[in-house]
Amino acid sequence: MKFLEFGLVVLLCVLVTSEAVDKLKRRERRRLRGRRCNCESVMQKVNQMMDKKLQVFEQRLGKLPADNDNAVQLSSTKLKAMAHKLDMLGKELQGTKALMQKQSVTLQHTRQFLYNKRDDFVSLSEKYAVLSNTVQNLSAVVGHLEQLLRADTTEPVILTPVEPETYPKDCDEVYRSGGMRFIGDYYIMIQPEGSPEPFKAFCKVFNNSGWTVIQRRQDGSVDFYRKWDDYKKGFGNLESEFWLGNDNIHYLTNQGDTKLLIQLEDMSGKRYHASYDEFKVDNEKNLYTLNVKGYHGNAGDSLTSQWKKHDGKPFSTYDRDNDGRNYDNCAEHYHGAWWFNTCFDSHLNGRYYTKGSHSNYFVRNGILWNGIHEYSSLKHVTMMVTNVQSRPGHRNDV
Repeated sequence: MKFLEFGLVVLLCVLVTSEAVDKLKRRERRRLRGRRCNCESVMQKVNQMMDKKLQVFEQRLGKLPADNDNAVQLSSTKLKAMAHKLDMLGKELQGTKALMQKQSVTLQHTRQFLYNKRDDFVSLSEKYAVLSNTVQNLSAVVGHLEQLLRADTTEPVILTPVEPETYPKDCDEVYRSGGMRFIGDYYIMIQPEGSPEPFKAFCKVFNNSGWTVIQRRQDGSVDFYRKWDDYKKGFGNLESEFWLGNDNIHYLTNQGDTKLLIQLEDMSGKRYHASYDEFKVDNEKNLYTLNVKGYHGNAGDSLTSQWKKHDGKPFSTYDRDNDGRNYDNCAEHYHGAWWFNTCFDSHLNGRYYTKGSHSNYFVRNGILWNGIHEYSSLKHVTMMVTNVQSRPGHRNDV
């Protein structure tokens, strides 16, 4: 830019000098008009003046290239420095981008890990509650034994194991006798009327009742697609998923009026319940036929509704088809076992889906209660019964 300004100044000076020479020549012509002109003297002066001007111009022009080179060299140095900085910033940007991508992957893995561990946390919480209640009961027993040991007697206290002559009929009898004083879960040996031998039961205490759990689904750890004999005897683990056994359920529900309570939870964590005032399962000779009525709750009636009513229907498995459907087997088609009615309005022994969705929208072979979802499997289900003769008019709503 400085070089251009200097060139314009030089050009302007040349033009001014040329105009001054012309004016001088015209002035000399007028002065010498009519007189004899001394041309040589005039021209000599003009040439001297021009020589001086040109010397001044050459001196100024001689300085210009050196200044311009310095400016260009300085600009080149600055450009190189800026290019180096841009290159360093580019490398830092690439490194930051790669780090952000790694952090994004780590966050995704962490999110998936927390999602997978959520169910484990729920299971651990439930087991902790059971353990806490057991510790409380044991503390009460230890306190009683300490009182006996402190008793003033000359004879030593001898504790001898005594086998009970009889077992409680169900969990509610244990509760009413004061054996389960705290709200929570218990594992107790019971022997209902008519049962040839005692068996271990999972008992729950709440709502002023002792409840005997006959079925539980919570994590898919147990396969419920089983034969008739498995459902007859029972299977699974009382601490996770299980079916108590149709024989045991028959004995429990035929020793007096029995109520049924079903607790359900969908994959979003929303909880429901369905209770029935009367619930009874017949013996094997009568194919464990279901008798149920008197619905209460917020889950919708999916056992005694007019659509695919289950009341009065025999039990079916994939190797014992009793569903009345002529062209196929409901238990086999829907991957479970239930009191099917060509085929169902509820099916709580279906396949467990960890995310609730089915592999086929139209198959509906999950854990289903149509009053809640018709095409999405449930997350948690607990079926339990209690005897109601001792508390007339008491309902089992939660």
